[in-house]
Amino acid sequence: MFKRLREIVVQSAFAALIAWLLIIAPISAIAPQTWFAFVQVPIVIFGLVCYIGKLLIDTLFYDHYKL
Repeated sequence: MFKRLREIVVQSAFAALIAWLLIIAPISAIAPQTWFAFVQVPIVIFGLVCYIGKLLIDTLFYDHYKL
């Protein structure tokens, strides 16, 4: 049980690190203020929330008893 919880914490921290790196990455195709505020941050946060939700579902509904 604790092994699975430790894995979800480590994977969530790794996902948060990747999200942080994506948020601070400079992309100059669009004006920096517009891109950062309205496109880059919401997409990265949405992806992070979806990934952590998937991790939680995989952890909580793990098949304990295989027949």
